[in-house]
Amino acid sequence: MFERMLKKVFILFFVAVAAISVWLLLWVYSIPDIEDLKKQDTGLFIKIKEIRGGVKEWPVGTRNPWWVSLNQISPYLIDAVIASEDDAFFEHDGFDFDEIKDAIKTDIKKKKLARGASTITMQLSRNLYLTKEKTLTRKLKEAYITYRLERILTKSRILELYLNIVEWGPGIYGVGEASEYYFDKSPSELNLKEATLLAVILPNPSYYNPYLRVEKVEKRQNYLLTRMLMEHDIQEIDYELAVTTPIELKEKL
Repeated sequence: MFERMLKKVFILFFVAVAAISVWLLLWVYSIPDIEDLKKQDTGLFIKIKEIRGGVKEWPVGTRNPWWVSLNQISPYLIDAVIASEDDAFFEHDGFDFDEIKDAIKTDIKKKKLARGASTITMQLSRNLYLTKEKTLTRKLKEAYITYRLERILTKSRILELYLNIVEWGPGIYGVGEASEYYFDKSPSELNLKEATLLAVILPNPSYYNPYLRVEKVEKRQNYLLTRMLMEHDIQEIDYELAVTTPIELKEKL
């Protein structure tokens, strides 16, 4: 009797190990090849939403007419996005554990998912490879891809990829298109005021629409400018000029 039970336990254990091994093998093979992201023309396409509700493929790399290299992007925008989205970007390895801890505390206190803790690298992994489904498998993939991105790519390359594929408005993707859409400028021409406006749009482009919610956007902008001043990202003279200068958006027909 005991031997029969032991045999059943052994068989169940063997089946479980085999099933987990197969699952892990399939899971590993489903992870994309990150190495291609080192190339200027990655050969990768992502699906993005068009303004009229359709979906189109967006090339990741220099075959994209809107693509700009990092040295063609205003330093104001780079600093503003980092200050807004991931102020420990250059210190962490893809995961900001202090931010994760604070987010958990906030969520527990408010009894809802009130605060995110995604780093720029985590956002990039989602935007490049993953869906928005909230499953354990997707979370594991996100963590693994984030880990790989940080070990294969430089921080500069991660920033360049992120700024060129992130959503900035209705059907507006990447800093090249966003700069033209909002200001009729190239990314290198953006001043501090314009850069912080683009940065505060990022978390929720449909909600923080600068044409529709002027006061909310301006409030977030001034908060970001204050943070950048306190963190010594900008000088006081730049801060004063930015908070007192009216924003000039491109007119929409």
